[in-house]
Amino acid sequence: MKKLPAVLVIVLVLALAPTLGHAGEPPGTTSAAASQVTEDNRLPILQQEKWQFLVSPYLWIPGANINTNIAGRTTSIDEPWWDIAGKLFSEAIGAMGRIEAWKGRWGAFLDSYFVYLDGTVSNEAGRSITPGSLPVNRTLVLSGTAKYIVRAGNLDFGLRYLVGTTPLRSDKPLPLLSFEILGGGRWNWYNQDLNLNVATSFTGPQIDRTSQRTFTSRIRHSYVEPLLGMRLSLWLTEKAVTTFRGTVGGFGLVADGNLDADMELAFGYRIHKQIYPYLGYRTRFDKFSTGTLGFNGWLHGPVLGTVFVF
Repeated sequence: MKKLPAVLVIVLVLALAPTLGHAGEPPGTTSAAASQVTEDNRLPILQQEKWQFLVSPYLWIPGANINTNIAGRTTSIDEPWWDIAGKLFSEAIGAMGRIEAWKGRWGAFLDSYFVYLDGTVSNEAGRSITPGSLPVNRTLVLSGTAKYIVRAGNLDFGLRYLVGTTPLRSDKPLPLLSFEILGGGRWNWYNQDLNLNVATSFTGPQIDRTSQRTFTSRIRHSYVEPLLGMRLSLWLTEKAVTTFRGTVGGFGLVADGNLDADMELAFGYRIHKQIYPYLGYRTRFDKFSTGTLGFNGWLHGPVLGTVFVF
């Protein structure tokens, strides 16, 4: 059997090399394809060369600290989130969702929530009175019951810009810090129905008087405003990430001097290449004022959600 010329052997090896791949690779797998598989395991924030879509349904359990002033009369609602949690899906509902699309440094987002709170607040205060020099005690008791229904929601929409990423250690790629700027618009609406019953009881020897008055107020407030914000993410490992997001809207410039802020601190953990459950705490502040109405309040409580990356 004749030996093939050395030159012909070299030509055949070069021609077959692309189909052979590296040792240990299955037939038909090229080194470029293997490299792409490795790249797919990168953090989402680093995959800038392709479109990414992030869908995040989440649940927010907000407590309420709300002050409403109507014609000089102030009413306060204070209910912690742990009391709301026991009423979830009966007297309280909070449902939300966020959608984002990225490619390169730029992206777009939609973020919306709806909150419903229903409850009753009551209080009573008594005072013993001795009129003049008579040794007779009389008691004045003021009691009030406030029945409230709060419905609030918003829709944030705008663009996201990735300013940059930087590793926190020179010898390792992780942990990694990323910083994004958010900007766009926000549609807010707030509805409140309040029935306030105030009873006055004056009792003592030869006197027993009781009177009661009812005050009713309804607030219907809605506006569209600009917003600015930021998002700071600390990618601790390939699976764990901590994120702080904050936005400010209205700036007191649009309608009724409205000002609002939304902040969230969350910790997420990747249980699958495309699934990040997370747990955090979210706060929301609103303030506006009309001729006869003044409002300021906080909604705040834990948030639980999951990010799906496609």
